[in-house]
Amino acid sequence: MKLIKPKAELLTQSNGIEGIYKQIELCGRTCYKSEDKITENSAKPFVDRMIASNHLAMLEHGTVYLAKEVDYTSSDYLGLEDKYESNKYSKVSYEGGIVYITTNYRVLVENNWLDDLKYICKPTEYHEKRYTFRLTTSIGVTRELNRHRVHSIAEQSTRYCNYSKNKFGNELTFCIPNWIDEEELSKIGPYKRVIRKKDASSIEIWITSLLNDEENYLKLINKGWQPQQAREVLPLCTATEIIHTAFASDWRHFFDLRYFECTGKVHPNMMELTELMYKEADTKGILIDIVYDSKRAN
Repeated sequence: MKLIKPKAELLTQSNGIEGIYKQIELCGRTCYKSEDKITENSAKPFVDRMIASNHLAMLEHGTVYLAKEVDYTSSDYLGLEDKYESNKYSKVSYEGGIVYITTNYRVLVENNWLDDLKYICKPTEYHEKRYTFRLTTSIGVTRELNRHRVHSIAEQSTRYCNYSKNKFGNELTFCIPNWIDEEELSKIGPYKRVIRKKDASSIEIWITSLLNDEENYLKLINKGWQPQQAREVLPLCTATEIIHTAFASDWRHFFDLRYFECTGKVHPNMMELTELMYKEADTKGILIDIVYDSKRAN
């Protein structure tokens, strides 16, 4: 059994169509924890397989930035700008006679708009940006994260990830709740079975429960249950990895709810994670963009 603290990482998409492919592959492989299969040339074949299997959700993590000079006399004017303005997954702005479009690769694939990639460009100050966070947290917290349904989401799958395999160290990993004192926790380790007694501490009871859950999961796998069956004994604090991609405006709403507590008190585990995200955004120089209010950012 392994115990870890939550983590937050901002994933930066590289430029061009190859950058889009690589971002999609990285996010998609998170679901199956198959990142070890990523090579220099594996991204496009991975994306092609996603399209062939109609598994298009992963394509949403590939952000597409387009820019084109507006020609009001051309029929292509209404053909390009108007269709993205009508698409709820895209953002359009105009500046200096140029239209700036932010969308995602799924939009282009589903609508047969791949020809528009001839207008692909690096993101500019006139594009609304999309940002991708990779988060390590508990299954319990992801239930709250995934209520933000406008986000594009890729989560490590307990259906397909077999935690009895070597890639997971043949053990389960759990997230340490925010309210558990790590110094007190360190006195218990290594995490061997704690014999329950009348004076057992709260942490000892928690550790015992996790050890039992791990033992039962591994026993069920050994008896022939598939991971999607054995996962029934996994607790909410089971560690998972999840990726969320969203527009800057959606992230502002997220931080309003989950960090600034605009509508009520945030769960302490969620608050701990969003604080990590906030600090990561500050380190990567995008805090003002996703928080919007400079007073908060300072």
